[in-house]
Amino acid sequence: MLTVRKATLDDVRDIVSVHTADEDLSSLSVGERYLHGGPWMSVETCSAHINALLIEKQLPVVAELEGRVVGEAETFFSTEPISGKVLKIAHIDVIEVHPDFRRAGIGRALVGFIENVAIERGVEFVTTQPDESALGFYRKLGFRWVLYDGVLVEIRTEGFESVEVKPLPFFPWEAVRSLELVAGRFQSSYDMWFSSFRDLFAGVHELKEAGKVGDSYYVLKSLPGRPGKASLFLWGSLEAVPAAVARAGDLGFGRVLTVLEREVVKYIEAEEKVEVPIKGKRLV
Repeated sequence: MLTVRKATLDDVRDIVSVHTADEDLSSLSVGERYLHGGPWMSVETCSAHINALLIEKQLPVVAELEGRVVGEAETFFSTEPISGKVLKIAHIDVIEVHPDFRRAGIGRALVGFIENVAIERGVEFVTTQPDESALGFYRKLGFRWVLYDGVLVEIRTEGFESVEVKPLPFFPWEAVRSLELVAGRFQSSYDMWFSSFRDLFAGVHELKEAGKVGDSYYVLKSLPGRPGKASLFLWGSLEAVPAAVARAGDLGFGRVLTVLEREVVKYIEAEEKVEVPIKGKRLV
């Protein structure tokens, strides 16, 4: 019998087994495993990750078949502006099913459980940023709205004029929850804040600098394996994007990777990479 429930720290080893079922990681260190596939690649980093989710009252869930964990999903709940509209959302960040149990309705069961919890919490939309291979799966489940039409871009820092910024060791979610995530919306705004401050592992995932420019807040991260490149997340005004890019240049980065809304890209000199749409399903 298949059951879906909220995950606990006791499930960590089984969650890692699901995510690494097709992987041979025996020769890799904990840090190398993280860089290979994220916090789910080892018990050490997955424990910290799941613990942070539970402390923040987010929703990691597991699917069990006859007592064996065969799938895992993670959802972030938040109220945040998306393309100018403040929405209460449940953003599905991760769904993973053990390869021996795929195409057996487990992914559908995980999403159904998440939707039921979201309805109980008064959520308006369930959202996700699906891989191209998962578009059909989510379409069948009713994810037909495009809530954010984003594009991954690469921007040269050369030529951007430096302005005064205020570096910060940390800024709380309350500081940016009412601000639009105008650059770097790869997942939900809360998801990006969480990964910037709650889900960092020393020596593995580096936060280069957080700070404030004008009334906007930024995060700059080094990109593992991509020397000279930084990822940018910016809450507030699009007018602060040039200042954040310039700050990346001051810190020694030659290029910045970020996500901008398609309507904005044409006004910024940047190299387009791939589309990053956020799909949604209305619940109320």
